Amino acid sequence: MAVLWLMMFLVPVSCQLQTKDPNTPIKNLRMEPKSRRLTWDLNGNVTKIECIKDSHQFKEATNNQYCHYGVLSTCNVTNYTVSITNPPFSAWILFPKQDGKPEAAAENLTCWVHDVDFLTCSWALGRAAPSDVQYHLYLKNTSTQKEYPCPHYKKDDQGTHIGCHFDDISRISKYPHQFLILVNGTSKSCSVPCMDIFEDLSYIGKEGLRTFPSHYSGGWNFKIEAWQCLRKCPKHGAMDGNKKGKRLSPPNVTAECNKTHSFMEWEMRSHFNRKFLYELQIEKSTRHVFTEQIQDKNSFELHNPGTYTVKIRVQEYFIRLPSRWSAPQRFVCDHEEDAHTRGWRTSLLVALGTLLALLCAAFLCKRYSVMQKIFPPIPRLKDPISDKFQNDKMMAWVAGRADREDCPVAEVLVVEET
Repeated sequence: MAVLWLMMFLVPVSCQLQTKDPNTPIKNLRMEPKSRRLTWDLNGNVTKIECIKDSHQFKEATNNQYCHYGVLSTCNVTNYTVSITNPPFSAWILFPKQDGKPEAAAENLTCWVHDVDFLTCSWALGRAAPSDVQYHLYLKNTSTQKEYPCPHYKKDDQGTHIGCHFDDISRISKYPHQFLILVNGTSKSCSVPCMDIFEDLSYIGKEGLRTFPSHYSGGWNFKIEAWQCLRKCPKHGAMDGNKKGKRLSPPNVTAECNKTHSFMEWEMRSHFNRKFLYELQIEKSTRHVFTEQIQDKNSFELHNPGTYTVKIRVQEYFIRLPSRWSAPQRFVCDHEEDAHTRGWRTSLLVALGTLLALLCAAFLCKRYSVMQKIFPPIPRLKDPISDKFQNDKMMAWVAGRADREDCPVAEVLVVEET
């Protein structure tokens, strides 16, 4: 605000000329919110017109007729200056006009994407906010101008909204991922100004990135200046990781291994980024710890693994801000079986072997009629009186000569009694 007041004192003559002098090269300087154009009426010939936003963002006018802004804040008062090279001339306006009690608006609006699908925003009550103030948050797609109200609010002890949570940001964020995030306020006692910031969701999905002051809003220029500020301005630098960290979540590692190798792989999910750099920290023993850098791959093969522990972290390809390390995962690839496991496996093999032998014996007996050869059937004589079955099979045999010692023959004399 100090800069704005300074410029108001430095260029009053230009503004006076703009309204009173009929020969000024620029007349009726105005902002058109719907088209997001800073436009004017041109009077006479000029060589070059340039638009300056808040004294640090410069843009050349289109056909010396207007300057178009991709994102236009309707909450934060901004100084827009139009400067002409020849003849030398400048004029400025403030947009939007200050309305309500400025210090009642929400403060420190901050948003971040986390755990792939979630968007969370938080803010603080204005320093001069009335006791009955209530805040509401909206996401506005800068391409379609469609608005999305907050579905889940976080409240303080008095029931005032101080945070917002979106469950599935992918449903409302189609490329490009640029949104105007607006928090307005209501109160019965006074008018509460709104607060808004411009965010690209692919940029606030990085660990440590935070929102920047509202004067950084301005399309692609915002991205460049914000990144430069992140590198050069400590007060606008990365957030405290304990408070707002964990933007990119490290993936979970799975492995298939044996004594010779271990094949590890993982899956990285993100709605806004496609290229990642991975860092694996592998510990085979307390004395053998090494790190592997992997790019554009989600797998790694470790030879002669033995028993090892692995951790992984990820960073987006361009910004290079790493996530936190994952929890250590331990893999045992050359373990020896204990006595119980060996005994159980031996018993199982013996049982399977016995069953297989019995099945083979049963098959052979049936195949070659071994039982009939070992136990032949006993023949029976046919009774011509009682047996009426004509088709009964008869078995014939030849009576062998009996040994006289086994079958002694005695002569019997029969004497008839008279």
